[in-house]
Amino acid sequence: MKILSQKVLASIATAALALGSATSALSQTDSETSVITLNYMSTQVIDIAFVNDLNLIAPPDGTPGPILAEDTFCVAGMGFPNFGITFSNPANPVGGPFELDSSVPGAPPIMYEVFFQNNAGPGMGIPVTPDNLNPGNMIQTPMCMDPTMDNAKFSIEIQEPEWAGRAPDAPFTGLLEITVQAE
Repeated sequence: MKILSQKVLASIATAALALGSATSALSQTDSETSVITLNYMSTQVIDIAFVNDLNLIAPPDGTPGPILAEDTFCVAGMGFPNFGITFSNPANPVGGPFELDSSVPGAPPIMYEVFFQNNAGPGMGIPVTPDNLNPGNMIQTPMCMDPTMDNAKFSIEIQEPEWAGRAPDAPFTGLLEITVQAE
């Protein structure tokens, strides 16, 4: 039994040496090459968030001045540096005026102006024309996470001659559509 054990151990040791040296010989003389294609995929994303309804409150008749209201909101994007913004009145044909319609049949609408600025700071911003793209606004954030990230503002102005004496035709309502697009 002792002789068999020594022969088995000797065979195992010889096999291990042979395998070890064969493996070394293979790894030193064999090689493999693989070619892969790399694609960079840039996903463009644009978002507008936290736009709120506005209640336009007229001062009592006789108080001079325009009605002013504003709302801040967030525009975010990835994959492009700038965005364009368009304001429109979906109730009017393309290029139609910004207007509020009376609930009284036959009463004329109240016209208003829209202003935009690419920040949430003070001031009215630049006047916009219905359905015209306002290009070249820099993207300031990749995501709109919460209302504290508001980075743009629109303002509404109704001149006094439009609203003065119109209380009997109230309420006036309208829609303002805001569209942002990547540039």
